[in-house]
Amino acid sequence: MIRINYITNLDVNEFSGGWSGMNHNVYGQLKKRFEVHTVQKVNPPYSPRVVYASKAAKVLGLKRTFPAFTARRLKQIADEVSSKRDDKAALNFYHGATPWLLTGNNVPYAMYLDCCFATYIRVYHDQSKFSARQLKYIFDKERDFLNNALCVFFSSKWAMDEAANSYNLQARNFYVAGLGGGLTTETVQYSNEKYFLFAGLDFFGKGGDLLVKAFAEVQKLHPGFKLKIVGEKPPPDFLSIPNVEYAGRFNKSNHDEAKQLLDLFKNAYCFVLPTSKDMTPLVLVEAASLGCPVIAMNNFGIPDIVKHNETGLLVDPVKPIHEQLVAAMNEVIVNTATHRKFSENAKVHINDNFSWSRTGTIICDQILESLS
Repeated sequence: MIRINYITNLDVNEFSGGWSGMNHNVYGQLKKRFEVHTVQKVNPPYSPRVVYASKAAKVLGLKRTFPAFTARRLKQIADEVSSKRDDKAALNFYHGATPWLLTGNNVPYAMYLDCCFATYIRVYHDQSKFSARQLKYIFDKERDFLNNALCVFFSSKWAMDEAANSYNLQARNFYVAGLGGGLTTETVQYSNEKYFLFAGLDFFGKGGDLLVKAFAEVQKLHPGFKLKIVGEKPPPDFLSIPNVEYAGRFNKSNHDEAKQLLDLFKNAYCFVLPTSKDMTPLVLVEAASLGCPVIAMNNFGIPDIVKHNETGLLVDPVKPIHEQLVAAMNEVIVNTATHRKFSENAKVHINDNFSWSRTGTIICDQILESLS
């Protein structure tokens, strides 16, 4: 069996969120086909001086930096990896890309990621507010890091195309590996209760505010329906809307909390995520795998997961979002045949196209072919 290094800044046993869930499951798939030497929790502390300077720059309206990716910290990461990895391994496999830009490789290397750093900046930040010099440094290093890899695996075609276009790469070593869910769905019966479900650790970034405002109109027409919110607790004014409830924050690594979360998903009438900051939301895979229809944005890697008018409804981010959300929620309530169709199609689509075993097969087969 070929021996590889699996290198991550997270704990491979932790899978509470999307990125940690991807880390946990990709690691588990690689262990099925390779002898894995684990190098985990590579996370040296940030320089207090750099952190303070970045925060001060933000307050003063000056250009900020990313303390996580200074050349000094990237070098610390590289040194830690070098001291912990097995140099007799045939491959280095990285979770993500940006932390490892200065890590040398004496053997071929591969990685799994949901976006490149350039895409992350575009989606989550205003690039003009950050140091152009540091951004160029990171972009240039990452372009080379991706280009020289044996294989680069992405969670979605959107993320893969974004990286190729952002860095002007031919991307001959790029592959779409997809992703799976993080909830146990075996023998689960979808019960279809009268509530919409939202989940996000960034209430505003994931569109929770837009959803609550739209739901306020929907529940006037359909007072029997509720909206349940999971993740970051919304401000009090959002929870003052009739029939809006905060269900809590759950850690899927904890058995009891994972069970509570599964119950919320399997009993929901429809899952809604009008997100403006995302990549390939694993939560949509989890909802749809249970036969729960989804209303989400026609953006990012979401159209890979949700097929418009087949497994759910996609909202056009260019058009007024509020009106579309109200119409979409009203549609799945009023048109029960459409809701039933979405529910049946969603489960089939996810089972056929989104599982960690499928992702693992794509990754492992391609690595073995490329190594040979």
